[in-house]
Amino acid sequence: MITDRILPLYGYTEGELVPINDGFHNTVYSFGNLIFRVSPSSRRNLEDIMNELAFIKGLWENGLPVSLPVKSLRKQLVELIGRHHFVVAFEKAAGTSIDVTNRKVWNKELFFQWGNVMGMMHSAGKKIKVNRPIWTVHQPDLLNLFPKISSETIAEKYKQLLMLLATFPLTPNLFGLIHNDFHQGNIFVNEGRLTLFDFDDCAYHWFAYDLAASFYHAYWQASSYTPENTQFSREFWEHFLRGYQQAHTLSKELIQQIPIFLKIREIFLYTLFLEKWDLENLLDWQAYTLTKLKNNIESGKPYSDVNFTEMIDSFGLGTIK
Repeated sequence: MITDRILPLYGYTEGELVPINDGFHNTVYSFGNLIFRVSPSSRRNLEDIMNELAFIKGLWENGLPVSLPVKSLRKQLVELIGRHHFVVAFEKAAGTSIDVTNRKVWNKELFFQWGNVMGMMHSAGKKIKVNRPIWTVHQPDLLNLFPKISSETIAEKYKQLLMLLATFPLTPNLFGLIHNDFHQGNIFVNEGRLTLFDFDDCAYHWFAYDLAASFYHAYWQASSYTPENTQFSREFWEHFLRGYQQAHTLSKELIQQIPIFLKIREIFLYTLFLEKWDLENLLDWQAYTLTKLKNNIESGKPYSDVNFTEMIDSFGLGTIK
């Protein structure tokens, strides 16, 4: 088995890997103070992974709280098991995952720190040069969704959203290296200090996609588990953006892109679920989720009740900064 071959590579003769996430793209295990990520070579090549790790190292050198990779006994950051699987070991992030039902954790202080860390990352990324996928006007489908979209209606909606993005200038304050999957599931919190991990999808993309992904998943969980908190959206954005603004330029154009990317995130998740879930044996919540996502995408329903025009005004962003 693959798992039997991992620990000896890192100097351990005894012990057992504990699976903690059989994700959509990777399988993740825990052992002591280490996290092991196993990726199929059909999805990632060695150059992809080495550039991802270079981005993480660059962020750490610029003061970002990230989970660093750990070398094997052979002093390798990436090990190949057989011909089909790459393994990377990471330091286990301090603290725990974020519980949206715990108001001692899920609060304005967290949202501020979350936004601040993202702003720091976007600023630091301008100093780091790596070879990662890049969004361009001529190849705007960075998420590679078109081949997976079977609905003509949804494909057309996606095309229109990408065309909207093409109207924005590719300036350093709107576009650069991003995490590309920046939601609370990829953050641990330890006494108010955040650690960011899982840079597997990092790319040169619009900064607004990171902001949109964060809110998309935060709002999804908050509205599901704490529906009584009707002020969540306002509270989240107020403190998140103030944290972000302390570390990176906040502009009218960046906020204007957020609702575009909220809808793109919706299309991304819909196609991902269709690809990965067993459509012949869906659980009730899965069937409900797919129906809701499809209806929301095809109707163009806004993801939340947030008024982004008012947000631009509240931050005094009537003109480009």
